[in-house]
This record gives sequence, C-alpha cells and structure tokens, in this order.
Amino acid sequence: MGDRKRLIGNAALLGWGIMALLFFPLTVLGAESATTAIGEAKAVLEQARQAGAEKSAPADLAQARSWLAQAEKEYEDSQSVLSRTMKLVLSDEAKTKAILYMADMAATKGRTAMAKAKKAAVTAELQEVRKDLADFQTSLEVMTRKLAEAEAAKAVKAKAEAQLAGLAQAKQEVAALEEKKKKELAETQKKAAELEALRQKELQQAQLLEAQKAAEKALSAAQRAQEAAAQQTREEQLAGEREKMAAMESKLAAMEREKAMLADAAKLPQTTVKTAGGEIVLTLPVMNLFNSKNELHSAGKGILDQVGAYLKKYAVGEMTIRGYADNVGKAAANQALSEKRAQKVKEYLAAYQNIPAAEITTEGLGSEQPVASNATEVGRALNRRVEIAIPTAQ
Repeated sequence: MGDRKRLIGNAALLGWGIMALLFFPLTVLGAESATTAIGEAKAVLEQARQAGAEKSAPADLAQARSWLAQAEKEYEDSQSVLSRTMKLVLSDEAKTKAILYMADMAATKGRTAMAKAKKAAVTAELQEVRKDLADFQTSLEVMTRKLAEAEAAKAVKAKAEAQLAGLAQAKQEVAALEEKKKKELAETQKKAAELEALRQKELQQAQLLEAQKAAEKALSAAQRAQEAAAQQTREEQLAGEREKMAAMESKLAAMEREKAMLADAAKLPQTTVKTAGGEIVLTLPVMNLFNSKNELHSAGKGILDQVGAYLKKYAVGEMTIRGYADNVGKAAANQALSEKRAQKVKEYLAAYQNIPAAEITTEGLGSEQPVASNATEVGRALNRRVEIAIPTAQ
C-alpha cells in the first residue's frame, strides 16, 4: 500500500515536471539570457559583415557564424517537446550555460573579425594617406627644383646683362682707341709733309749749286784756278749734302712705308695699331681670337688670315708676338696662359699664312704691362690681348 502511494506520488511529480517542461522549457531567466546572447551575437556578426570582414577576416567570420549556428541549434533543441520530456528541469541551467558559451564565442569571433576588418580598413586608409603624402612630397620637390631653376635663370640673365653692359663699355673704349689712332695717323702724315717740304728745299739748293757750277764754267781759266780750291770745298760740301739727302730720302721712304703700313693696319678688323720704340704694334683682344678653352675660334682665324696677308704684303721680316693676361688667378698660371696664346698665334700664321716660323719670336708677359685697370671687367678684357710687334727699320 505504501509502495503504491509512493508510485502515485512520483507519477504526480513527474507529471508536474512534464507540464513544467512543456510550458516552461528553460527557466524564465535562462531563456531570456540565451535569447539576448544570441541576438547580441547576431548583431555583432552583422556589424562585422558591414565592416568588411567577409573580405578582410573570412576565417574568423566563418567561425563566428559556426558558433552562432550551434547556439541557435542548441536553443531550438532545448525548446522541442522531445527534449523537454527527456531532460529534467534541473539540467536547464547547464544547457543555458552551453548556449551562452556558444553565443559568446560567436560574438567574440565576430568582434575579432570586425576588429581585423577595421584594422584592414585603417591600414588601407593609411596606405592611401602615405601615397598622398609621397605625391605631395614629390610635387614639393618638383616645385623646389623649378624654383631653383628659375633663380638660376634669373642669375644667368643678370650676368648676361652685366656682360652686355661690359661689352658696350668695351666698344666705347675701342672707339676711343680708334679716334686716338686717327689722330696719330694725322700727326704721321703731317710729319711726312714736313719731310717732303725739306726734301724739296734740298733739291732746290742742289739745283742752285748746279747753276752756280754752270756759271763758273764761263769764268776764265784764272778764275777757275782761283776757284778750284773753293769749288773742291763746295763739292765736298755738296757730297755731304747729297749724303744727307740720300739719308733723308731713305728716311722719307721708311716713313712712307710706315705710313702705308699704318694705313693698312688701320683697316684690319678688331685690331688697334700704334707706333712705339721703333715698332708698329698690332693689338688683338683675346676675346676676338680665342674661345673659353683658349683655342682659336673661326672669327679669330679670319682675323689672323687678314693679319697674315698684311705681314706678307710688307715682308716685315723678324717680328715678336707677345701674349698678355689679366691679374685674375695665380701669376704663374697667367704667365703660362700668355705664352700659350702667343704660341698659338705664331703656329697659325706659320701653318696657314706661310709666315716663316724662324722670323717669329714669342713672349709671354702674364699680367705685366696692363693697358687698363684690372678692377673692372672691361679693363680686364682690354688687358687680355696679343700684340704683334713689327720693327719699322728694315
């Protein structure tokens, strides 16, 4: 009887347990926690998907979805009638913990996937920023280089303008030298006229002496005898006068030759001429003969061709070519440079104008004997020169 009561009591308890499982599958608090956890996990996965985890962290997102699918399956299983009939109410807490763990793992993996996606997005954005920064730096370097080129061009322009101003001043100096040359030529012509007048006077005296000699022939023998001594004296004087006349004529011829040489030298391009110490000196500025490497340029060769024709025309014989430099740099370098310039001119005249090299002596005088101040570019340009000195006495 007692056993039956126990069985009936146990059946009643089992019935109430089944009813509880049918109408309350988990505890109310456990069901709400599982549903909330699964919902939160879904929200995290959706956020991860929107953040781009499908591309940036596909493995983590797949694991999160797997954990979520297991949690949802376990939750659905816990709600089935068969599950509720096979499990006791006391096992609901363990089932809830398992579902919460799976949902939490799904959320954790989802957050990991979302963090990786965000990191990948930040990295990509950082790369774009770095690329933009590199492009900006490149543009800045280009602008800096263009600015430097503009400044260099400005400096070159200023230098060119200064050189043009210097050349203009040099032209003025050359014009002044040309005017001086004309005055010297006029003085030479005046001296030649004076010598011509003196020669005419001497010729008149000679003619007078000849007339006197003819008149003396008409004198008597006695007079001729008396005049013999005087005549001899006069003849000696006449011979002396003739010698003087011959010397004067030779001097006049030399002056005529010098006059012609000066006149023709004045026609030489880019060349100034002067007479000094028994020499005719042709002065050629270095810039009209040589390039920046101190080699004869085509225009300089053309000038030397005309100088060579001039020298052959007058058969000047021995001559001296002197090279000069300004005072910029070391004296030894200027000395060597002046010698090189004189030697270059000699070699060209000998090779291309057939001027005998044995008749040409070269000298390098460096920065000695400047013709202008070395304090200005124009003065230095005038001091850089080559002189061809031709003796006037032949």
